[in-house]
Amino acid sequence: MIEKGKIKNQRDLQYYPYTIRVLDSNDISQVMDLQRVVTSLMKNKSFCVSLSPEEHHKIMNGDGESIGLFVQDKLCAICSILLPGHREDNMGRELNFSDEELLCVAQLELSMVHPELRGNNLQKKMADMLARRAKKKKNYRYLFTTVSPYNYPSIKTVTSIGLNIAKLCKMYYQWDRYVVYKDFFNPLQLDKSSTVHVSGTFFKKQKQLLSNGYFGFSQFRDEKGIKIMFAKELSSYQFSRKEG
Repeated sequence: MIEKGKIKNQRDLQYYPYTIRVLDSNDISQVMDLQRVVTSLMKNKSFCVSLSPEEHHKIMNGDGESIGLFVQDKLCAICSILLPGHREDNMGRELNFSDEELLCVAQLELSMVHPELRGNNLQKKMADMLARRAKKKKNYRYLFTTVSPYNYPSIKTVTSIGLNIAKLCKMYYQWDRYVVYKDFFNPLQLDKSSTVHVSGTFFKKQKQLLSNGYFGFSQFRDEKGIKIMFAKELSSYQFSRKEG
């Protein structure tokens, strides 16, 4: 067990005991049930790429780690991390990582919360747990994930745990995706005085900034929609993935 406590259920507003633990192959049936519930309620199906039972099995048996939150023995939230090695879907390839660097990549693959437990900040909590567990494994230096530019809660989650937007491109089923990452050993240093706010759907401007040394680091929402905050890497900061 990783953690236990009490959590608020949005259906009846009561608090229930929960436990968080590492998942194994015996939990796959519940994982798939939760995945079906969450995806069936999504208005925008491009927000999440579901995993097959085989993919979950591989993550739970050596290719990564999955943790789950249980209430009364029912799986209500899951977060998974993949250790992709030299696989073609290693997100480090999007940033032209070397073969050596690819072996140091861990990537958040799946984060889902049952509707009844939303509002408890579980996506951030569990992603942060997995990030800290990956950081303790000395072989893993870079944490990656992708997020839809239209999915404000997920953008907020990844930036809140220190990941920066490094690229905007088409992935999976030609869906728009931010590639976000964090270097545990040599965190990116940004010049916040250079901050630029860009509409979440103004992709041309965002790509221009990203190609000119800017990174997305935060976000906010106003009456006109989502705004992404970009800042340039500090000129005095000699960023090198080789160091550390």
